[in-house]
Amino acid sequence: MGRRDSRENAFKILYQADIQKCNASELVDNFFEQNTIPQNDKLYIKEVISGVDSNIEVIDKCLSKSLKSWTLNRISKIDKAALRLALYEIMYKDDVPDSIAIYEAVELVKKYNTESAGGFVNGTLRAIARQKDSSGEKSED
Repeated sequence: MGRRDSRENAFKILYQADIQKCNASELVDNFFEQNTIPQNDKLYIKEVISGVDSNIEVIDKCLSKSLKSWTLNRISKIDKAALRLALYEIMYKDDVPDSIAIYEAVELVKKYNTESAGGFVNGTLRAIARQKDSSGEKSED
């Protein structure tokens, strides 16, 4: 399947959790029952979903601080799911370059939302990545 497909499946779970107003971890087993997912991909999806759930307050606080003229509640659930996934990867996954996390988030929102949503997500994530890079945290290798 690959990392891109795993990321897209994690995005779908995060989106569904936001709609159902629950922790995404609660939806993982049911998602796996309804979809054929290779074991390696299941591990990545579980790791990402667990990571987002465990760090949702930090991720949302970072996201809220970076939104210009927006609040977290005003952005679409599609954009929010992609942003949360990418921010988890940017903040906590050393094996994912920031540029890849951003690119994949943009592609997801362009696929499931609109082209203009891609620009919004790109700008938001790039601003966060630049701020993080200037503070000396994880960098894009």
